[in-house]
Amino acid sequence: MAPTRRVTVAVVDDHDVVLSGVRAWIDGDPRPVEIVDTATSIDGLDPRLAADVLVIDPRVGGEPAFERIAELAAAGHRIVVFSQHAEGDLARRAELAGARAFVRKESAEGRRRLVDAILAAAGDAPAPPGTGTAAPCRPQFSDQELRTMRLWLGGLTRAAVARQMGISEHTVKQYLQRAREKYARAGRDASNRIALYREARRDGLLDD
Repeated sequence: MAPTRRVTVAVVDDHDVVLSGVRAWIDGDPRPVEIVDTATSIDGLDPRLAADVLVIDPRVGGEPAFERIAELAAAGHRIVVFSQHAEGDLARRAELAGARAFVRKESAEGRRRLVDAILAAAGDAPAPPGTGTAAPCRPQFSDQELRTMRLWLGGLTRAAVARQMGISEHTVKQYLQRAREKYARAGRDASNRIALYREARRDGLLDD
């Protein structure tokens, strides 16, 4: 059930017009939701304002911020990803990073869906229909771990992956080991290359 108390929200988007639009949406909604902070970058949020829910565009600054979103989610923040992009991979990456919901900026009835998602996230309820939801037993990977898996499972050697990513082969091994361990903690076998490929493909992490 959605909370009846006031829910505070911080919004991160690098376009002032979007920040103004979201504020207008929320101010015009009769439900108990209030924006207490806005910023054009995640680092721009006021650390003294502990909002109940963070609404974040994952491409602030032009670069995907899923690693930062994963860090915030791991620290206990409730996050709704709000994006103009509709690619399935983007929604899946938001889920893997720990976001409670994924809402498209240009979706029909966008205001209602965004506020619904905020209230659901604040109350630890399932995300409402029309938004993406996090799947159970699905590990959360950093951008570097995802890129390493995709390159290695795509056929490159660890040495070739290291060269392409500009990191050491030892770091490549660490990223792959972390991925296996995360799957293991989720109760899924990814102990070898074939098993890791199977699980990553099942989660939609690999390009067709």
